[in-house]
Amino acid sequence: MSTAEATVRRPVFVEILERLAAQRGARIETEPLYGYAGAVIDAVGRRHFFKGTHFDINRAGAAALARDKDYAGRFLAAAGLATPRGVLLHGPRRTVQLSLKNPLVAARLPDRAAAHAFAEEVGYPLFAKPNEGSEGDGVTRVGDAAGLDLALDALLALHDRVLVQQAVAGEDLRVVVLDGRVKAAFARRPLSVTGDGASPLSALIAARLAEFASDGKGARIAADDPRILSELAASGFTPDSIAEKGATIALLANANLSTGGSASDITDTLNPAAADAAIRAAAALGLRFAGVDLLAAPGAPPVVLEVNAAPGLAYFHRMGPQAAARVEAIYADLLDALLAS
Repeated sequence: MSTAEATVRRPVFVEILERLAAQRGARIETEPLYGYAGAVIDAVGRRHFFKGTHFDINRAGAAALARDKDYAGRFLAAAGLATPRGVLLHGPRRTVQLSLKNPLVAARLPDRAAAHAFAEEVGYPLFAKPNEGSEGDGVTRVGDAAGLDLALDALLALHDRVLVQQAVAGEDLRVVVLDGRVKAAFARRPLSVTGDGASPLSALIAARLAEFASDGKGARIAADDPRILSELAASGFTPDSIAEKGATIALLANANLSTGGSASDITDTLNPAAADAAIRAAAALGLRFAGVDLLAAPGAPPVVLEVNAAPGLAYFHRMGPQAAARVEAIYADLLDALLAS
């Protein structure tokens, strides 16, 4: 084994599963280089495959449906759940490809003009994001027509389909559901810095991102990421601004943990309406195991943002002993469900 291979640490969930599997007379086999993909093998040799946090517990069709944000939103709305209003845009490359097969359909695909028409109808701010993706990749909040064009330029250069959605207020929640039961819930907050009354925001941002590297998490976003600059501008700041001492300045509109967000465990105090919405959302997409992202505001039904068919729990596992125990209990239940299937 090379030095590079020897220093690669396997995912936390694999280490947890190996310990839990041994207690159940099963074992875990992974590909040797990164340990990222493999199988749970039970006592009689049956194999239950996984790649990353994608497990055999969810059927392929259901997982693919959840991955498509626009289609998933339509199924969620049909099930009576609140979802953000939005419009799906198709990039030039996709439109050209489809026009060769079905020009009539290609001619009807919504494009950039549809995004501006939608903005005029519902108003700003809006969110623009890849229609397929996870971990907050590419999610951008825009506050005006110029910002919308900038976001679409960046997104359509990389993605064939982009979803533009109306912004919804509320506390950002991630609820983990397994077989119709809530297993954990976390309130999430976006990446932010706290002003000290002296340092420019650029210095505070650099220091905050450096903390990730020192913790072994890696910098999941660059200090000059356009989304940070856009969010600062929306709040009336620039990288050179000096925030008041004690002021919390959000750097991103989304609260994904993979882009530096933070979280707190609210499993024991989760609002019943949010729990019900999460359970119904997983069921609406045919998922046994899911991470449901909600926005919850007082006096309003929870809004389902997205449903993840392969929720990652590594960040929550690092939050402390109580959260770690909760995550390991989830994986124990998940493993039992896999072995019983």
